[in-house]
Amino acid sequence: MITKDIARLIYNCYSEIESGEKMIEELKKAIDENGNFILVDSWGERKRFLELHIPSKSGSYSIKQMPMQLGIDAILNHIEAQKKELERLKLTCKTQLL
Repeated sequence: MITKDIARLIYNCYSEIESGEKMIEELKKAIDENGNFILVDSWGERKRFLELHIPSKSGSYSIKQMPMQLGIDAILNHIEAQKKELERLKLTCKTQLL
Protein backbone atom coordinates (compact mmCIF):
# COMPACT_ATOMS: atom_id res chain seq x y z
CA MET A 1 0.00 0.00 0.00
CA ILE A 2 1.18 3.55 -0.72
CA THR A 3 1.68 5.48 2.50
CA LYS A 4 -0.10 8.72 3.37
CA ASP A 5 3.24 10.53 3.44
CA ILE A 6 4.08 9.47 -0.12
CA ALA A 7 0.56 10.38 -1.29
CA ARG A 8 0.98 13.81 0.33
CA LEU A 9 4.33 14.33 -1.40
CA ILE A 10 2.77 13.39 -4.75
CA TYR A 11 -0.11 15.80 -4.17
CA ASN A 12 2.33 18.58 -3.23
CA CYS A 13 4.34 18.03 -6.42
CA TYR A 14 1.24 18.22 -8.60
CA SER A 15 0.07 21.31 -6.74
CA GLU A 16 3.43 23.07 -7.19
CA ILE A 17 3.52 22.19 -10.90
CA GLU A 18 -0.02 23.49 -11.39
CA SER A 19 0.73 26.74 -9.55
CA GLY A 20 3.93 27.27 -11.52
CA GLU A 21 2.15 26.72 -14.82
CA LYS A 22 -0.56 29.19 -13.81
CA MET A 23 2.10 31.74 -12.91
CA ILE A 24 3.71 31.34 -16.35
CA GLU A 25 0.30 31.83 -17.99
CA GLU A 26 -0.25 35.04 -15.98
CA LEU A 27 3.18 36.30 -17.04
CA LYS A 28 2.34 35.56 -20.68
CA LYS A 29 -0.83 37.64 -20.34
CA ALA A 30 1.20 40.48 -18.81
CA ILE A 31 3.20 41.13 -22.00
CA ASP A 32 1.98 44.29 -23.73
CA GLU A 33 2.05 45.07 -27.46
CA ASN A 34 5.62 46.40 -27.16
CA GLY A 35 6.90 43.23 -25.48
CA ASN A 36 7.08 44.78 -22.00
CA PHE A 37 5.87 43.07 -18.86
CA ILE A 38 3.14 45.03 -17.12
CA LEU A 39 1.56 43.38 -14.10
CA VAL A 40 -1.34 44.86 -12.17
CA ASP A 41 -1.45 44.08 -8.45
CA SER A 42 -4.54 43.71 -6.27
CA TRP A 43 -4.47 47.48 -5.57
CA GLY A 44 -4.59 48.25 -9.29
CA GLU A 45 -0.98 49.43 -9.39
CA ARG A 46 1.05 48.62 -12.49
CA LYS A 47 4.31 46.75 -11.91
CA ARG A 48 7.17 46.03 -14.28
CA PHE A 49 9.03 43.72 -11.94
CA LEU A 50 8.36 40.71 -9.77
CA GLU A 51 8.75 40.77 -6.01
CA LEU A 52 10.46 38.22 -3.79
CA HIS A 53 9.47 38.01 -0.14
CA ILE A 54 11.16 35.81 2.46
CA PRO A 55 9.58 35.66 5.92
CA SER A 56 11.71 34.96 8.97
CA LYS A 57 11.35 35.00 12.74
CA SER A 58 13.31 38.24 12.98
CA GLY A 59 11.27 40.05 10.35
CA SER A 60 10.99 39.66 6.62
CA TYR A 61 13.02 40.60 3.61
CA SER A 62 11.85 41.69 0.19
CA ILE A 63 13.26 42.48 -3.19
CA LYS A 64 10.82 44.80 -4.95
CA GLN A 65 12.36 44.87 -8.42
CA MET A 66 13.37 41.35 -9.35
CA PRO A 67 13.98 41.05 -13.09
CA MET A 68 11.17 39.24 -14.86
CA GLN A 69 13.53 36.79 -16.59
CA LEU A 70 14.97 35.69 -13.25
CA GLY A 71 11.46 34.96 -11.99
CA ILE A 72 10.51 33.04 -15.14
CA ASP A 73 13.70 30.97 -14.95
CA ALA A 74 13.05 30.19 -11.28
CA ILE A 75 9.46 29.09 -11.98
CA LEU A 76 10.46 26.88 -14.92
CA ASN A 77 13.31 25.37 -12.92
CA HIS A 78 10.93 24.64 -10.04
CA ILE A 79 8.42 22.96 -12.36
CA GLU A 80 11.14 20.71 -13.78
CA ALA A 81 12.42 19.85 -10.29
CA GLN A 82 8.89 18.85 -9.23
CA LYS A 83 8.50 16.66 -12.31
CA LYS A 84 11.76 14.90 -11.45
CA GLU A 85 10.55 14.44 -7.87
CA LEU A 86 7.35 12.85 -9.23
CA GLU A 87 9.45 10.35 -11.16
CA ARG A 88 11.34 9.50 -7.98
CA LEU A 89 8.08 9.09 -6.08
CA LYS A 90 6.72 6.87 -8.87
CA LEU A 91 9.56 4.44 -8.22
CA THR A 92 8.85 4.62 -4.49
CA CYS A 93 5.19 3.79 -5.15
CA LYS A 94 6.14 0.80 -7.32
CA THR A 95 8.36 -0.45 -4.51
CA GLN A 96 5.67 0.03 -1.87
CA LEU A 97 3.14 -1.89 -3.98
CA LEU A 98 5.37 -5.00 -4.24
